[in-house]
Amino acid sequence: MKADLTRSTDRPDKHYRSVRMQQGRVQLDADWNEQQDILNRRIELETVDVIGHSGAPLAAPGFKLSGNGQNIDISAGHFYVEGLLCDNPAPASLIAQPSLKNTVSPILPAGFTQLPLPPANAAPLAGIMLYDGSGNAVTPPDGIYLGYLEAWLRHVTALEDPLIREVALGGPDSATRDQLIWQVKLMRVADPGADIACDSAFTPWDALVDAPDGKMGARAEPSKQPKDPCLLAPEAGFRRLENLLYRVEIHEDGSAGGKLRYKWSRDNGSIVSRVVRWLNDPAADEFEVASIGRDAYLSITAGCWLEFFDDTHELLGRAGTLVKVLKTEGNVVTLDLSSATGTLDKALFGDNPRVRRWDGWDDMAPLAANSPYDTGWVELEDGVEIKFLTGNYRVGDYWTMPARTATADIEWPQASGKAQFRAPEGTLRAFARLALLSCQSGNWTTLSDCRPLFPALTELTNLYYVGGDGQEAKPNPIVPQNVKLDHPLEVAVFNGEFPVAGVPVRFTAGSGSLNGAGLSVTVNTQGNGVAAVEWSLAPTGVSQSCKAELLEAGQPAVGKYNQIDFGACLSLASQVAYDPSQCPDLQAQGISDVQGAIDALCQKSHGGGCCIGVGKGGEFSTLDEALKKLIGSDQKDICLCLLPGEHQLEGDIELGGKGVNLFIHGAGPASRLILRDQALQLFDFASLTLQDFDLIALAANPSLSFDGCEELRIQRMHLSGLTEPGNSLVRVEGAQRIDLGGCVINAYQPASVQRARALIDHLVALAPMAAALETGKGELFASVPLTLAEAFANWSGAEREAFGQQVDTLLRSTALPLANGESEALLALRADIVAGADARRLVSGLNRLRGEWLLNPSGCALTLADAEADTLLADNHINGRVTLYGDATKEERLNQDIMEKLGQGFSQGKIRWLRGRGELLLRNNRLRELRLGDAMLQRLQELALDGGTLADVYRSLIADANVLAGLESELLGFDLALGQNVLDPSGSDVGIAIASQGKYLGNFAHNDFRLFTLGHVPEKFGNGGLNIVQI
Repeated sequence: MKADLTRSTDRPDKHYRSVRMQQGRVQLDADWNEQQDILNRRIELETVDVIGHSGAPLAAPGFKLSGNGQNIDISAGHFYVEGLLCDNPAPASLIAQPSLKNTVSPILPAGFTQLPLPPANAAPLAGIMLYDGSGNAVTPPDGIYLGYLEAWLRHVTALEDPLIREVALGGPDSATRDQLIWQVKLMRVADPGADIACDSAFTPWDALVDAPDGKMGARAEPSKQPKDPCLLAPEAGFRRLENLLYRVEIHEDGSAGGKLRYKWSRDNGSIVSRVVRWLNDPAADEFEVASIGRDAYLSITAGCWLEFFDDTHELLGRAGTLVKVLKTEGNVVTLDLSSATGTLDKALFGDNPRVRRWDGWDDMAPLAANSPYDTGWVELEDGVEIKFLTGNYRVGDYWTMPARTATADIEWPQASGKAQFRAPEGTLRAFARLALLSCQSGNWTTLSDCRPLFPALTELTNLYYVGGDGQEAKPNPIVPQNVKLDHPLEVAVFNGEFPVAGVPVRFTAGSGSLNGAGLSVTVNTQGNGVAAVEWSLAPTGVSQSCKAELLEAGQPAVGKYNQIDFGACLSLASQVAYDPSQCPDLQAQGISDVQGAIDALCQKSHGGGCCIGVGKGGEFSTLDEALKKLIGSDQKDICLCLLPGEHQLEGDIELGGKGVNLFIHGAGPASRLILRDQALQLFDFASLTLQDFDLIALAANPSLSFDGCEELRIQRMHLSGLTEPGNSLVRVEGAQRIDLGGCVINAYQPASVQRARALIDHLVALAPMAAALETGKGELFASVPLTLAEAFANWSGAEREAFGQQVDTLLRSTALPLANGESEALLALRADIVAGADARRLVSGLNRLRGEWLLNPSGCALTLADAEADTLLADNHINGRVTLYGDATKEERLNQDIMEKLGQGFSQGKIRWLRGRGELLLRNNRLRELRLGDAMLQRLQELALDGGTLADVYRSLIADANVLAGLESELLGFDLALGQNVLDPSGSDVGIAIASQGKYLGNFAHNDFRLFTLGHVPEKFGNGGLNIVQI
């Protein structure tokens, strides 16, 4: 405070509790003020410890902000911020606050630390506005604003409040006052519609509320010892003859592009006077004050500086204009107007104008904290020196320094003989968030109330839930009676963290009984604060409720205490949901609960599940009969179960199922569907699921064809059959979603069967294996019989040796060259036979050998005719070719010349991408070969020559954790990724990958295999021996 003080002696680090007067002693202002400081600090710290940083009491919650058109209302009541009590006795509005002039815009501009002064002669605002660069009031920009409270201490003298003077004594100047000022302001923090909350971080807010970290040190000029011992040391220290209290105060803080300036006074800035006549009345450089001072010393004199300010400057925390005094005559002061630091427009100082004497000012030149101690000191006067350290400062930050003639020194904390650098003593400013508000075209609405609310300490008692809610009890419909819950209903009464015993709690149930009696019972809390009752549910009424209320004077205190509500249910089958989607007959009846399902099943005159059985003992003898009848009768949800055993079709099945959901499942390998020369072609189904049965196609005809089915699922199937190029075992087209998982698909060509028989002719010892190549009863697709393996296991040593010689001869022969997989399988079988392995091991080896024979050449296992479906192939073992983008009838591949031209076309932008809708995910499969269809290969060759658009490709093709072992593969997708795959081609090349973007991470390749990439720069890492070649 800028009062006429001797000094400030309060030192919080000394932990003084009070100041004690002694008889016959001098009474000083410093002792009185220190007692006030001790008391205030105790009150404010205690308030923060109890309430926290800020909050409003529930009994009188003040400072609620409510948008009201172009204004914002401020509710009456109390609010505490950092221990300071802000009291608003009557409702107010943002532009009509007790301590903020109604010409001031309450919106803090970006980069500012205080609100700007209003323009000269500004009219009172009718709504919340901003002033533009020309001084015109304009509508604030739309956005989300933070409404906040700023509280600070204002020093008040008789010049601000004349009632301080005692007129009975002639109106002398006596004590001054600290006034708590509160102001509600706005800060724009986000654009309209931003997702923010009261506790969101706002950079401008942090910059505003962070305490200044700038520091200042002060000292009396140190004495410098001369080098010549015969000379006396020059005079140093404080050299004036009066005991003074110096004040250094920040005049400008550098915000909003301003300067850093300070001002100083040897009298704590306490010399103030009212302006009674302004400049230009009549002389331009003269004005008149009410008094120039009490005496020749404590007065306005030539050479000093005057700061012009008024109440508006002071309430906005803004410094006034400094100007130097040339002379005084009576109460008339003549100024050096050229020295003014700002404007002296009378219209800007119209609210109780005053002047304050200062003894000097200067620009600040802060130094870093690690700068040399003896550099940067600035002398104020007569040996008093100060030094600023780099940091943030606020206008009004101040430091006081008592200077005493008796010691020729100033009183300032020291450490190791050096002056300490201290944070400002004030001005204390505290901030709290009040609300988030939206401004739209000048209209204000409240988004969130950010005020923490707290109850009085004596009103913390309340009722709390302990246990017993959400229980179920099983009734006996045959003998209806109340059913007791397993656990009691429990509540507790606590005052803060302490239980309250002996208070009454009333429990009221809507049905049943409490403690075996009626619907309402009152019990007292026990020593642990808990009250409990036993609740028995009524035998009817599924959901039942009970409430607990804390009583006051025998009655519930509505709104004062919590009401605890309990719910409980009867355990009834009618309340348990049932999904009938897998049982068409129950679904047709609209049954969706367990009770209804059980009742419906009890009414059936025959056994069975929720699916219709097909086969021996089922409702239909054959699959085609069931499908034709059910679909023909306009059934839309069909579930068929292929009963254990062998199933055959009466003829081809070519059925459309528009809007039909069809689910066909079996009993795993125990259910087998044999297609001798029939085709199974299903189209236009809403959803189609095949699951858990084996399918064997004995003729090389189109076997399984699915066209236009929105959702297709093939799960845990074992599909085997003979195929010809262009006729895949499974063909899918026009789907939206494909899920093929957990399947084994064996697709062989008749040519590979003939080749296998030719190989047996060269391995006479394996002649019995010919039986395992027959197709009449599906022997080709079954496991090699154990009896056959037992015959080999019983060979004599000579027979084993003869077999080994036959193997060696075949491996050396060029008549029937073997693929790598065939050679490995044959050598492994030879090793087992020579070692005398048992029959079970030989079955595995024989199956492996036969499989390798039958995959040279590969059959056509699966064709995905287009890229329109989201497709998942997971956990499958596919022995045969998988063809993408249509059928593949040719063995033709892209040659080197075509690949190079394609690479050039992509890189030069001659070939453009047009993605399809579908995505292809290959995960954890074992695959033999991935090929592109004939039409796609033809299109790529055309693009290589003429350029154009590569359309209808997968949006993404991702292969993860697969084994690609066999022939070269061809991969095409807009985005392509290979990760953690095992790459083991039979030749030197893995294949080609065509994409707009490709990633190859963590794949396994143990030889120097090549993968050619086109259309992108491959991103690659950790691929073992894989050589990725960009074309």
